[in-house]
Amino acid sequence: MRFATVVLFSLFALGCQLEQSGPLNFRPDDYPALLSEWQLMEHDGQHLQIQEDVLPYDLRTPLFSDYALKLRTVWMPAGTSAIYNSSKTFDFPVGTIISKTFYYPRDPEILDAVLRVETDIHGFADNGFDLSAVRLIETRLLVRQETGWDALPYVWNSEQTDAKLQLTGAIQRLKMRDSAELGKPPIEFAYIVPNQNECAGCHAVDQNDGQLHPIGPASRHLDKTFAHYPEGPDAQLQHWAARGLLSDLPANTIAGSLEGTEQKARAYLDINCGHCHQPGGSADTSGLFLHAAETSLLKMGVCKPPVAAGRGTGGHSYSIVPGAPDESILLLRMNSKELDIKMPELGRSLVHSEGVELMRSWIEQLHGECAAPG
Repeated sequence: MRFATVVLFSLFALGCQLEQSGPLNFRPDDYPALLSEWQLMEHDGQHLQIQEDVLPYDLRTPLFSDYALKLRTVWMPAGTSAIYNSSKTFDFPVGTIISKTFYYPRDPEILDAVLRVETDIHGFADNGFDLSAVRLIETRLLVRQETGWDALPYVWNSEQTDAKLQLTGAIQRLKMRDSAELGKPPIEFAYIVPNQNECAGCHAVDQNDGQLHPIGPASRHLDKTFAHYPEGPDAQLQHWAARGLLSDLPANTIAGSLEGTEQKARAYLDINCGHCHQPGGSADTSGLFLHAAETSLLKMGVCKPPVAAGRGTGGHSYSIVPGAPDESILLLRMNSKELDIKMPELGRSLVHSEGVELMRSWIEQLHGECAAPG
């Protein structure tokens, strides 16, 4: 279904008013104050729908952000495409706009409360959302300019009619219940929208060039079936190529199985930690590398002592102790909400209990013994 656009969007760069169906390009010094001006989405007061030439996508293993669900989209200027890379994020053309909208399903019983669900894109159908069923929190844009990528956080208003550019970030006070435990009272927590500088904490994946880069749009993350195209489910990479949005796609792509505990754990660490914990990343000096390409168990933390002691170690001697998750620094930091202990440092106020249990299961399966410390 399609819903008519009811808002005229201003073209700051051209200094005129007109109605246009597709996303727009803006100068870095003239980014719009409202998300609607990008024309990525249409809003009729009851539904939010992405434009026809804006492509939704999903990741095999999503990044944890306080149980927020995410609608990811990409738009590229007509006649352009991203270039496939087997190991790195794709090379996107100038003008590309990548969006990530964070949202929660609404609690059917408690006003203004949200639900915790374990699904990929809950409530997304026919390229849009019924806003009576979901609460939009923020939309982050990555915009590819000639000089590199710019990160722009937009925060949705309480009326859910638009999102405002918030370069300084924001805090949303939320109440949430597990969808399987509706009889229990909700928990309260502070959902933190990062400021523009904090975006670099994750997206500056190579400190040597200092540039921002996308994290999710890589072959190993996208090589899956997307179930929510209007035409029906389809393999994402092949769908991108068929739409003319991805070039140099090989006949066969191999992302590896996520059926076993080890494969799931490595994929989880890669998307949640690997952008910092890799050579050149912001956590490079730790010597702990959790990106997908790492093969050394020691560098992945097995029997690896921390570079710096402190509260973050919890008195433990190694990042990962085979067979002993409760003696492993990695699990301690994932299971903490304290600012000087928790990992990741940004993007969460809550503990991802399912992620903690996955790491616990993986560590319990590891074999070997670490040397006595000291």
